[in-house]
Order: sequence, then structure tokens, then C-alpha cells
Amino acid sequence: QFASQMTELGNQYKSISIPMFTNNTSESTLEKIFTKYFREEFIQNSNLPLVPSREADLIILGKIDGIKTSVVSYREAEETRESRVTIRIKLKCIQTSDNHVVWQGNLSYYEEYFQDPDPIITLQNRQKAIHFIAQYLAEEVHQRLAAKF
Repeated sequence: QFASQMTELGNQYKSISIPMFTNNTSESTLEKIFTKYFREEFIQNSNLPLVPSREADLIILGKIDGIKTSVVSYREAEETRESRVTIRIKLKCIQTSDNHVVWQGNLSYYEEYFQDPDPIITLQNRQKAIHFIAQYLAEEVHQRLAAKF
């Protein structure tokens, strides 16, 4: 069923562009991570070729709107055991022939990660959580767009 939905998308549109996301947070690499996962998702699971914006029938514009880290559990009185990172994004899918907004949405997702006495391991755990969120949201958006067409 999923493949047939993407075929329908491909019948209506012949190409797609996913420019670099904009980033409204202080975390400087988020735009690269999200752009990478969104592009990979559409390259691997869609029959639409990824092309520069000036050549595309559809453009997906993404903005990372927020990131928040919160404590989930403690080991001792003030020692964090597990944290949660939550990321919010805003997306628009625009039909280039007339600049019509075909789909737009605000999405957020979170993932938990373990704190470690070694801050480098904690940072790696947090980065894995961020990558998981980006991949999950890319898949979610792809499915929503496939269902729309």
C-alpha cells in the first residue's frame, strides 16, 4: 500500500527539493542532521528524484523551531540518570508551479537518553537521541505526504 501511495505522488509530481532546514535554536548542527535524514528518506523511499529547488515540482521547507532537554529520572538526590530531548519542527510542502502550500505542519518528538559520569558519553547518547528524532520525523512526514496524495 505504501509503495502505491508514493507512485500516486510520483504521477502528480515529478521531482522534489529539500533545501537546508533553518534552525531557530542555539544548537548549531541540527539543521544539517534534519536535512540529511529528510533527504535520505525521500531518496530511499520515493520515486521522486531529489533536485535543486529551481527544478522541483515540490519543495519541502523545514525549520527547527525548538529543542528542550528535561530530566526523566534521578540516581541520587541531585544526580540525573536519564534525560529527554524534545525537538519541534515546522514544515511546509509547496507546489512550485503556483506556490500553493500543499501541506504544512508542526511536529515534535522526543527521545530519552542515559546520563553517564563521563560527559563525553552523555553527549554521544544525546546525539544518538537527536539522530533518532530526525529519522523518525522524516519517516513520519514522508508517510503523511504519501497518504495525502
